[in-house]
Amino acid sequence: MDVLAAISIDGLRNISWILALSVGLSLYLWHPRKLHWAALGAVAVFIAASLASGIYVLAHRSDPRWSAGSPLSAPSLSGTPLVGEYLEPLDALMHSVVGGVNDLRDFQQAMAVALDFFTMAGWGCLAAVPVALFALAASYLDQKRRKAELTRYKSTVEDLQQQLTDLKRFVNYPE
Repeated sequence: MDVLAAISIDGLRNISWILALSVGLSLYLWHPRKLHWAALGAVAVFIAASLASGIYVLAHRSDPRWSAGSPLSAPSLSGTPLVGEYLEPLDALMHSVVGGVNDLRDFQQAMAVALDFFTMAGWGCLAAVPVALFALAASYLDQKRRKAELTRYKSTVEDLQQQLTDLKRFVNYPE
């Protein structure tokens, strides 16, 4: 059962964008402070959806959505008077050759459409590089902030422990 059979080429392009935006939005809503990872996830989903669409097109080469024109047909030589029965092997050979040519035409037309999707995935890979660098830089700054916060908490705990020790000495609390 082919779920994508009723979707046009533009629909497949739109699905890539819709999936990327919905994943990015859902990741942002899940962790609002991690916008950089949501953006990187959206770009990754866009790349995967574009590649999947291109592979889908190549897997369904003879689909009429991207094959232009009607398939070629070989003339039948077996109906020729007097010599038709002798031309039946040539007739079968011509049908197989024309079938191969039709397969090649279908592949060429599907490849042109699939290359559009692979190009979209390539642009997504190109966009992923700065987004990934931004995500790494933002994560590094976040880690640095957390480390400073942890150091500040440790010094606060040490100060409180020192004050508690001083208070124990002040009230002569047995150790």
